[in-house]
Amino acid sequence: MTTTKPQLHKSVRTLLWVILDAVLINVSMILSQIIRYADPVIPEEFFAIYLRIAPAMTVFTLIVLALFGIYRIMWQYASAEDLIRLAITTLVAALGVYFFGVIANQFVQPESLFRLHRMVYLVHWLMSTALIGLSRILYRMYIRRENFPLLHKEKDGVRRVMVVGAGWAGANLVHEMQRGNYGKRIPIIVVDDDLDRNGSAIGGVPVVRGSGNILRLACDYRIDEIIIAISTPHGDLKPLIEKCLATGCKVKRISPMEDLSGQTTKNSVRDLNLTDLLGRPEETLDMTKVAAMCQGKTILITGGGGSIGSELCRRLLPLKPAKVILYDISENYMYDLYSELSLRYGDDMKDILELCVGSVRDEERLDEVFRKYKPQIVLHAAAHKHVPLMEDCPAQAVKNNVFGTYLTAKVAISHHAQRFVLISTDKAVNPTNIMGATKRMAEMIIEAMNQDSETEFTAVRFGNVLGSHGSVVPKFEQQIRSGGPVTLTHPEIIRYFMTIPEAASLVLQAASIAKGGELFVLDMGRPVKIRELAQRMIQLYGDENQKIEIVYTGLRPGEKLYEELLLAGEGIATTENEKIFVAKPEVFSMEQIDAMLETLRQCIDSCGDMRSCLHQLVPTFREPAEINNAVVSAASAENGAVSA
Repeated sequence: MTTTKPQLHKSVRTLLWVILDAVLINVSMILSQIIRYADPVIPEEFFAIYLRIAPAMTVFTLIVLALFGIYRIMWQYASAEDLIRLAITTLVAALGVYFFGVIANQFVQPESLFRLHRMVYLVHWLMSTALIGLSRILYRMYIRRENFPLLHKEKDGVRRVMVVGAGWAGANLVHEMQRGNYGKRIPIIVVDDDLDRNGSAIGGVPVVRGSGNILRLACDYRIDEIIIAISTPHGDLKPLIEKCLATGCKVKRISPMEDLSGQTTKNSVRDLNLTDLLGRPEETLDMTKVAAMCQGKTILITGGGGSIGSELCRRLLPLKPAKVILYDISENYMYDLYSELSLRYGDDMKDILELCVGSVRDEERLDEVFRKYKPQIVLHAAAHKHVPLMEDCPAQAVKNNVFGTYLTAKVAISHHAQRFVLISTDKAVNPTNIMGATKRMAEMIIEAMNQDSETEFTAVRFGNVLGSHGSVVPKFEQQIRSGGPVTLTHPEIIRYFMTIPEAASLVLQAASIAKGGELFVLDMGRPVKIRELAQRMIQLYGDENQKIEIVYTGLRPGEKLYEELLLAGEGIATTENEKIFVAKPEVFSMEQIDAMLETLRQCIDSCGDMRSCLHQLVPTFREPAEINNAVVSAASAENGAVSA
């Protein structure tokens, strides 16, 4: 059962304000006389005049206060604008009292009966504003004393908050918390590295310098929660976030300003997400060239129901293509996407988006779809990508990733598609698993096809995508929410990550600047140690009162400790987009590719050793132990040097 504080009836509260204001109006007039003449001894003449004008002054001022809505303001939620309104109201009242005295003197003899010095009226205005305003401020502080740590005894459930950032976002956050808009949270301290702000205060909350001392400050001020009030999406906040997480406090942050349209201030504070933990701020990319490439064009996306394929579709629809055809063997994922987009775009989407169920291994079905829709741009995202599963099913990986790419590209050429973009992976670089080797062969195929074709073939290579189907992140989150343990294959494993929207945008950017034959490499930022990612996810999603362990299960078949984005000798060149680079891949002839494909067919037909066959065809395909042992040895040597 909850109890509420007894509240005065509105009319009673208003009457009490009127009585208090009547007293303060008269006190301010008496103090004005003292201040004007700097003499605590008030002459009898003043009281004689004051007593004549006091009734009219009091009634007139109270009427003006009421007309200006001063008694309708909820002072516990008042703002600076309300204080300005009060100052204007008391100015009008003081001027009215002054003119009353002037007019009265015209009709009463002797004139001195109503005459006070003009300066007294000016000081009276200032004093009445100060006294009435102070009464409201004290009332506000009393009503909201829970939000002022110096004015009340802390109660159970009240969280002590550190705000990082004393700019507009931080100041607004402090004021909103003090207004009670964030529940039982009290701003205790604001941390900012700006020297000019050090030693100041926001709403009575001290501002101190030293983001490097967050751990000590959190301990000294007994902080329960930290909110990072730096609203810009640009810049790497990961070091700051790491310091905040190291305190063991719950950490939140202000959303970027462009994400807040239509949201309330309360919704601007959110939990940390994986993008924050990885320190890879998403860039706002210029889509002008992408829009020019796509407008009025028919675009086919293979694997259209997958993580990347579906996001490509979401990005393309606003760019006004003639049609977007999703081609996928899984009707469930495509239908879910179709339902989502139907709610967003309504009937307008039905004339643009087409769903086609089919496999990239089915040449007849591909030909049927190409013949019907005649796509000008093909985005080839269909692939088997799960590393351990493909180790167990190498022939299926070859059929889908190698022959599926070959057949899709072949049909694209026969139907005169203008551009074909293969979505590849960093696992194709010095592959140690079947999946990576098959994706490397897919790259080789499209490079060869680009040599003798009017269709412009290009490939885009990037690393792991956060939140994609089968990625490590959803798995970790599920394990954490179920109480653990979190299973990790090796403590030294490292991966590159980017978000799904960022990956899709960069794929389209690369496609828009392609001329054929390029192998685009996307800037993946700094690689992430998966062990550290797991630790931060435990802190992010785990229960504060429950300890979740990390259990190492050993490297899976075909898994290597780190991924690369370039093969030796590929080199790299910049493009007009600082996030996209161009590698110089080794070029194969179609005769070489045909011979490789024939070897693979024979291996499939004879149920031969597919791994050995791929080793023969992909020179960079290496066994994982060969690479991983070298990495472990190098890491051990480095750790030994540090210890010494």
